[in-house]
Amino acid sequence: MNICSINAVLILIILFFQVFGFSDGYYIRMVYETSNSVSFMRSEEVYESGDYKIVIVNSPENFVWVRINDKYYIGSTNTLSRTFQIKDLSDIAYEYVKFKKLDISNDGVYRFTEEAFSIEIFVVSGEILRVVRKVGDVTTTMYINKIPKQFDIKALLSKYKLVDTTPLPEKFFLLSKFFLWASVVEGKDYVRIIGYDKEAKRLEVEINKTSGDYKIDSYYLKILKASDSTMKEIRNALRGY
Repeated sequence: MNICSINAVLILIILFFQVFGFSDGYYIRMVYETSNSVSFMRSEEVYESGDYKIVIVNSPENFVWVRINDKYYIGSTNTLSRTFQIKDLSDIAYEYVKFKKLDISNDGVYRFTEEAFSIEIFVVSGEILRVVRKVGDVTTTMYINKIPKQFDIKALLSKYKLVDTTPLPEKFFLLSKFFLWASVVEGKDYVRIIGYDKEAKRLEVEINKTSGDYKIDSYYLKILKASDSTMKEIRNALRGY
């Protein structure tokens, strides 16, 4: 089945569920990523209620990540460890639209282009069914399908042991709020967080034990790249350090 056929099937399924008015449900998401040299597909189940979100990735590898309020956890077993923010394309699309104060209330395809990336959002009956992000030669597409199912989010969370212990000071996790999305690169003596801020500008910071712009406990924060406005916000958040 090609991507167009998959998309058509997903639209019909979601419209069917909406007609019958199911209020609770979980999401099946298929994520495709392609570039000039690599392509892959990932499937995941998503349970979301209020400030709680559980994402179970089933293929090509198995792991789980959880969001509780503004805290994130990840792991490949029932023990999940505290980590930097994790956002899927759905989260990114909603945050981008909210920050930019864009209107996507009508059905249709919305395309937004920034200097470094573009986002395409496909809306049917007020629901986002597809998000496409292009960064350089990499295109990532998420198909979203809501399945009716009653569930207790706290009961699902009780299956996992959430570990808050981390060597990094809690203050560093405040950096999450400045990123629209980011990836984390770990080196021998540093952790580098690379991504884009809410204004779609490049944002890159590094946490290490040797030098930086701010010293917090036994660690340093080095701001490698940031717009003037984001730099100011980070400085205000870390004032006194």
